Amino acid sequence: MTSNGEKMETSAKSLIFPSLLLSLSFLLASGGLAQTVEDCLICHGDESLTTMDSTGKEISLFVDESIFANSIHKILGCTGCHKGVEAEMHETPPEPVNCGMCHAEVMELYQAGFHGQKRLEGIMDAPTCGDCHSYHNIRSVDDPDADTYRGNQPKMCARCHGDVRTISKYQIPVPAPYQAYMQSVHGKALQEENLGVAVCSDCHRSHDIRHSSDPASLSHRGNVASTCGLCHPMEEEEYSEDIHGKAVKKGNPDAPVCTDCHTTHAIKPSSDETSSTFPANVSKLTCTYCHSRERIYEKYGYVTQRVTPYLDTYHGVGSRSGDTTTASCVSCHTSHNIRSQEDPLSTINEANIPQTCGQCHEGAGPNYAKGSIHIIPTSRKDIGVYWVRQLYLFLIIMTIGGMLAHNAVIMVRYARDRYQEAKSGRVVRWTTTEVLWHFLLFISFVTLIITGFAFRFPDAWWSSWLTSSPAAFAARGVAHRVAGVLLIGLFFFSIFRSVFTKRGWQQLSARFPVLSDTRNVTQNVLYSFGLSSKPPEFDRYDYSEKAEYWALMWGGFVMIITGIPLWFETFFLGFIPKWMLDVAKAIHYYEAWLATLAILVWHFFFMFIHPENYPINFTVLTGTMTEEEYMEKHPLDYEKMIARGELIEEESEQSLEESEESG
Repeated sequence: MTSNGEKMETSAKSLIFPSLLLSLSFLLASGGLAQTVEDCLICHGDESLTTMDSTGKEISLFVDESIFANSIHKILGCTGCHKGVEAEMHETPPEPVNCGMCHAEVMELYQAGFHGQKRLEGIMDAPTCGDCHSYHNIRSVDDPDADTYRGNQPKMCARCHGDVRTISKYQIPVPAPYQAYMQSVHGKALQEENLGVAVCSDCHRSHDIRHSSDPASLSHRGNVASTCGLCHPMEEEEYSEDIHGKAVKKGNPDAPVCTDCHTTHAIKPSSDETSSTFPANVSKLTCTYCHSRERIYEKYGYVTQRVTPYLDTYHGVGSRSGDTTTASCVSCHTSHNIRSQEDPLSTINEANIPQTCGQCHEGAGPNYAKGSIHIIPTSRKDIGVYWVRQLYLFLIIMTIGGMLAHNAVIMVRYARDRYQEAKSGRVVRWTTTEVLWHFLLFISFVTLIITGFAFRFPDAWWSSWLTSSPAAFAARGVAHRVAGVLLIGLFFFSIFRSVFTKRGWQQLSARFPVLSDTRNVTQNVLYSFGLSSKPPEFDRYDYSEKAEYWALMWGGFVMIITGIPLWFETFFLGFIPKWMLDVAKAIHYYEAWLATLAILVWHFFFMFIHPENYPINFTVLTGTMTEEEYMEKHPLDYEKMIARGELIEEESEQSLEESEESG
């Protein structure tokens, strides 16, 4: 039995908890009588209520009662978070809100995270609790109207990580994660209300967000596979035994993880042509990023030249054409279970190659494994291909070299006869001065073209020798400028000679376009098509030569007035805006293309390819033409020369030079 004393003690103990609860209720009620939500809203319900923050910026103190009424914290009232308010009309601001009073563990995680650390460093733009959860509209993460709701998280994080000014101000390395995510396979699934898809907090956590360089971060290279494995466990399991996965476990910073192949935020399905895992992109871009880098070879010693031999095979050519059915890297090596060739479980192990190739080549047998897959002709490892290459290189050099030598002997004899014929000509087409002028123009033009385009295309096979070292690059620049000065000198010499000498004025006058040039174009076309039996009759210069001369003068003028500002860039930027210099650079570049193509297509045709001049028009070297050739090509001027007595027998070339100078 129980004594009366025991009963009284038990009865007293049973009253302790109700008494404490009653006292707490009284205290809360008495405090609430003075500071209810309604009391606070007397002032804070006024939309015009503002104050100044520590930076002098005006901030609103207005609280929307309807919003607060939907908050999960409404039961706490105002003073549940805003401590230190003892009177309705308080002059002293309340203490800063400390969410850690109730959420101590979460606050500890936040302060250890990247955002919390930045706040401690004084970066006040770093987000705090209220920036993500709101201040008076705090809702459950399961509430579709909450910013922290899974369907709303990307947009919430984008308030900072999608803001250009914030990204620029703090040099955030990932410039547009929100935009990339919303176009990704995850983002598109989320827009279709698939809440099971990965959102920001799944990969970066909610409160303990850490920098990717932090080993404790979910996005650290060593943790990426396990992070992705939360949704993709089968792929993670395969990758853990993969040659790359094992390297990552050993701390290798160059071994690829999920994000290296799939990207971080812009993950797209392999069926998307812009995806890094699209079949045609796997071999061209994704695997190539590591397996074609010399740095990887130098660091780890394994061959990085596998991609180029693949691209030269039937599979590689098909892949480059965009064929998604042809074998790519992953077709043979798999995606996540890549193993060493010596591994018995590897798909490229000699014992497994027939099965691997048999996926496409039905009936593939053991012979598929007897030979290299990625053949490198220069490697003695592929002994058969290596010696075939050596033999045929020798045969090609000897056979084709012999053919070239044989043909060169014939060509030299023919060219020598043509040269002697041109040299013995009686018609002075060009004087010695004009021949020298043309030769110097050729030197300057070729030098400008090679050194100029080498600057624009420094990695081309024909220009790499001009850009392979600082000294070579500097020499290229000097050569370009020297050739430019020579071109300027030749340009103004031609103008001076045309204006102030008799011979020069005669040449210039003969190059002026006349109405008969139009008729000659038509007649030449009709004659060439066999629609007329009469060829056109040209004067001293035909329409093609006139067009070329004036194109030369115009092009030279354009290149000079655009090239000089590019040479003396700092000087000219002292009085013209940069955009004008950019325009000059563009004109200089495209005019160079126009001039080069015009020379190749037009000038070289009449110099080397035209049947009447092949293999070369030697007039550019001798300055003379035979009487028969000149009479055939320029009959109108030939008659005038006879009348003027300008053949060599009548007036020597030397006398022409003397008359030119005296004129």
